[in-house]
Amino acid sequence: MAVPAALAIVPIGILFFFSGLIVNLIQAVLFIIVRPASKCMHTRINKIAAELLWLELIWLVDWWACLKVLIFPLP
Repeated sequence: MAVPAALAIVPIGILFFFSGLIVNLIQAVLFIIVRPASKCMHTRINKIAAELLWLELIWLVDWWACLKVLIFPLP
């Protein structure tokens, strides 16, 4: 019973780990390039990059749980 669960969870963990490394590399490059010019702009861009990582985690959990998200617009 543990093997099928591991086969489902390990690829998700690997994907999240490597995408986290990519986000950290983006943050490091922006720290070197953007921060000396504008600390405010660096903070805004860094916030967006960190938010993308958390949104990816939410998407992965929703996908793994086979959830469907329905969005109902207001009339």
